[in-house]
Amino acid sequence: MKNITLLAALSLFGATTLSAQVIDVNQPSNTVYMAAFGQGDLAQSFIPTMATCSGGGVEMQAGAGFSGTFTCELWTGLPNAGGTLLATGSIASTPGNWADAMWAPVPVTIGTTYYMVYTNTDSGMGIAGDTSNPYAGGQVFANPGYGGFANFDYTFRTWAGGGPTFALTATGTPGGLMTFDVSGATANGPVAYLYAYGLGSFAVNNPFTSNIVTTGLSSNGFTVAAVVTADGSGNYSFSTGVPARAAGFVHVQAADGLSDALSAVASL
Repeated sequence: MKNITLLAALSLFGATTLSAQVIDVNQPSNTVYMAAFGQGDLAQSFIPTMATCSGGGVEMQAGAGFSGTFTCELWTGLPNAGGTLLATGSIASTPGNWADAMWAPVPVTIGTTYYMVYTNTDSGMGIAGDTSNPYAGGQVFANPGYGGFANFDYTFRTWAGGGPTFALTATGTPGGLMTFDVSGATANGPVAYLYAYGLGSFAVNNPFTSNIVTTGLSSNGFTVAAVVTADGSGNYSFSTGVPARAAGFVHVQAADGLSDALSAVASL
């Protein structure tokens, strides 16, 4: 693993916070090509086990379509059955990869059925799934009018927020000594510092959880600058000299290795 002194190559973080994002409902089985976005009215019902919802994701079917903007909406019921839209988020997506669209956490009722509605600007893309009822708490809906398929589930997951605040605070001035404080991380867990030369949705494997995490960074120059270990209170602090020359083109993000939480991207 690269030494933390590599962070000296960056004009690093401004103060930034984000509520921790954790996976709530997870259905990872992907045995079939379930539905194409061009069919219309794609949705998945689910029952949250946490009191907030902060996003929804699906695994895009490999080999279907090219790339597009994936949008996920959270509804209290199907749109054609009196449902109310609670939240929406969008993110770039590519075939064969997970796409997780996030939003500010909204309250949900544990044990109550909700619906994720999925669209994509590339109608040739689609969602993987499983026809053997791998998730008993919900089902697939597809085709005009939201036709139901009781034993089918998309390869999907939902996210919850509102846990411990995962915060990264920088003090000092680029071109001199700066101090970087992390708080709200998983106690005694790994925290990674990431950077790249652009913004985007570069997906990477988190080796600590084996989950695919979609960062807010591009693949251009993407680097894991360092991995450190938070203390028993979820904190970590260090100081280093930071040159000013990276300002204007470097973008940075922090990641909690055990919860998959990401900080907001700080553009220098």
